[in-house]
Amino acid sequence: MKRFNFRFQRLLELKERIEDQCKADLGEAMTEFNRELDQLGKLERSFGAYRRAALGLPDQRVDVALFGVNASYLLRLQREIGEQREHLEQMGSVVEDKRGKLLEAARQRRMYEILQERAEEEYQREAMRQERIQLDEIGEQLYVRRGSGDGELNV
Repeated sequence: MKRFNFRFQRLLELKERIEDQCKADLGEAMTEFNRELDQLGKLERSFGAYRRAALGLPDQRVDVALFGVNASYLLRLQREIGEQREHLEQMGSVVEDKRGKLLEAARQRRMYEILQERAEEEYQREAMRQERIQLDEIGEQLYVRRGSGDGELNV
């Protein structure tokens, strides 16, 4: 019997490549998201450090000019933190979109894999059926030969 050939093999390979590309895209988006999240953490740590410095120690002399510069810098950091959070929200939606695309690609690939599994099972069942038919024919031929051979001895 001929070798198993899945008629949708090229489509399955295409779906696998699409899924691999979606995985790569998601990985890149997650890397960028994590990088931006680290940047937000740095901004927040910097804000905390300058805020603590602005409070200062009670027995230190206060320099009004430095106090004003520090306050302006804190406002700028607050604005940058807000912008970074908005950017992270946008990137989070991009990551979720890419994750959804990956899940859809995996679902489509799995659909073709299931078709391939079913086709292989059907091929195996047909091969077994053909083998049984051939063995039955061989058995019948042997029976007929033995039967005709026994009949000649009795005649």
